[in-house]
Amino acid sequence: MHTRALACLGAALLTAACHAPQAQSPELAAAATSAGHVLIVGGSLRVSAPEWKLAQALYAENGRVVAIGDEASVRARAREPFTTIDLEGGVAVPGLIDAHAHLEGLGAALDEVDLRGCADYAELIARVAARAAGAPSGTWILGRGWDQNLWPDRQFPLHAQLSRAVPEHPVVLGRVDGHAILVNARALELAGQAGIVLDERPMPGGRILVDAERRPTGIFVDNATALIESAVPPVDMKTRRRRVLLAQAELLRHGLTGVHDMGEGQESMRLLAAMSLAGELRIEVAGYMSQAALETLDSANPLVPVGGAWSALGYRLVGAKLYMDGALGSRGAALLEDYADEPGHRGLPMLEDAQLDHLLELCDANGMQPAVHAIGDLGNRRVLDALERRISVSASFAALRPRIEHAQVVSPADWERFARLGVTPSMQPTHATSDMPWAPARLGPQRIEGAYAWRRLDPQGGSLCLGSDCPVESCDPLAGLYAAITCADARGEPAEGYRPDQRLDPARALAGFTANAARAARQDHEFGRLEPGYWANVTVLDLDPLSCAPRELLGGRHVRLTIVRGQVVYEAAAPR
Repeated sequence: MHTRALACLGAALLTAACHAPQAQSPELAAAATSAGHVLIVGGSLRVSAPEWKLAQALYAENGRVVAIGDEASVRARAREPFTTIDLEGGVAVPGLIDAHAHLEGLGAALDEVDLRGCADYAELIARVAARAAGAPSGTWILGRGWDQNLWPDRQFPLHAQLSRAVPEHPVVLGRVDGHAILVNARALELAGQAGIVLDERPMPGGRILVDAERRPTGIFVDNATALIESAVPPVDMKTRRRRVLLAQAELLRHGLTGVHDMGEGQESMRLLAAMSLAGELRIEVAGYMSQAALETLDSANPLVPVGGAWSALGYRLVGAKLYMDGALGSRGAALLEDYADEPGHRGLPMLEDAQLDHLLELCDANGMQPAVHAIGDLGNRRVLDALERRISVSASFAALRPRIEHAQVVSPADWERFARLGVTPSMQPTHATSDMPWAPARLGPQRIEGAYAWRRLDPQGGSLCLGSDCPVESCDPLAGLYAAITCADARGEPAEGYRPDQRLDPARALAGFTANAARAARQDHEFGRLEPGYWANVTVLDLDPLSCAPRELLGGRHVRLTIVRGQVVYEAAAPR
C-alpha cells in the first residue's frame, strides 16, 4: 500500500478535539486493566475460524497474544507481573468487528430525535413536537430512523401535518436508511431563502417528490437531500467529538472491538486522527474516506496517514467509500427492470461508468481500498463491470481487495463474479430481516431470489464480512448473528427463515464478524483471531454463540467484557 505524508493537524485542532473532559459510562470508567502482561483464564476461549477450537487460557504482552491453549502451558509462559482477567465461566471470542458502520452517524442518532420504530406518521410527529417544545424557536430539529414501510399505508408522508405541528422550527428527518429525508415547511422556506431551487426537475442520482400541484411534498431522495442539508448549520467540532464518544461507548458495550467507518469526510478523518493521538479512541477504527474526499486527493493535498502510520493508536485510514446507487426502501436502488411496486421507475444510479472508472483509478493510485455501495442488481452489475475493467489493466488493484457494500440484490448471472474477481461481499444480515415484510413487493417473486444472497456470493465461506450499517440498524452484533443464522425476525418468524437456503451456520456467521471482517479491511494479519502475534482483542459473553439456541442471542445483555489490545475497555455492571 502506498503511504501518504502526515497532514498537519495543528495545535488548535488537537486542543479543541481532544483535551475537553471525556464523558463516559460507569461501566467504561470501571474498566481499568492495563495493556501490560495479561492472563485470561476461568472460562472458554474460541480461537479462530473456521475450526473454532476451544482453549482454556490466553496470555498477552503489550497488547498482543503470546500464548493460547490449556491453562497449565499458558501459565508457564506468563511473566510476572501480570494482570489476571477471570472469565467467571464466560466464553471469549475474537473481538467482534462491525464491517460496515457510520461512527458519527451513530453518535448523531443517539443525540438527535430517535424515530426508529414509529408505528405511523402521527407517532413521528409526536416525537418531533416533543423535542421542539423544549428548544428555542428557530432551532433546527434533526432526527433519523423513520420507515414508511412500517406504517399502515406504506406511503411517503406529506409535510403538511408535520408543518402544522411544528411551524417555528426547521425540521430535517432522515429515513432509516439515510437515503431520504422528510422536511417541514420552515425548512423548505429557509432553503428557498438561501437561493436553493426546489422543484421536480431531473437531477443525477436524486429525486424531489412533488404533490398534484407540483409542490415539494417534503421528501427528498438520495442526491436531492443535499439541497436541504446545505442549509442546515454545520455541527461544531465539540459536538462531533462528543458524538464520537457516544458512539464508541455504545459499540463497546455491545462487545465490538473494531468498526469499519464508512464515508468519512476530511474533518471526520482529522477529528478521529486527533482523538487517536490523544488516546481517546478505545476501539479499532478502519476509516473509509468519503467519495468527495477521495476526489480531492493529489500529491499537493495530503490528508492523513494511510496504513500503519498510527497503527498503535486506534485509527487507520484504509480505503474510500463510493456510491453507485441509493437504497431499496426509498426506491433509489438501481434495478435492471422496473420496480414491481412502481412501474416505470428503476431507481437512481449515481455514477456514470467513466466517473466510477476514474474513482477506482484514484483508489488504485493512492493505495485506497475501494468499498462501493451497490444495492440494486443494475448497481451491482455496473460496479462488478468497473472492477473487472480496473483489474484487467492494473496488477496492483486486485491486491486492494475491492469490496461491494450491501450487495443486496444481485442478478444470478453475477453471483459467481464476486469470487472470480476476488471482490468481498460486505453485507448486513439485519437488513434482510428488517426488509422482509416489504422487499418482495419491491422486487417481485423472481428478483427476490437474488436478494440477501449471503451464501451465493461467498460459496466457500471465506470472504463474506458482516456488519450492521448502524445507525440504519442496531449496532448489536449478536442481533446480526441471530439474523444471519435464522433469517427470521425477533419472534422467530418465519420459522424456516425468510431466505432459508441462505441462512448461515453459526461458525460461518461468527467468522463474518471476526476473521472475515478483518480480512475485508486487509487487517487479517492483526485482528479477527486469538492466535500468537495477533492483537489481544477479545469479546467475553455469558453464552457460546456457536452452541446456544439462536434465540438466546436476543433479548439480554450478554456482553461481560470488551477487551482491546489486552486492556478491558468495557465491563458490564454487576447485577443488583
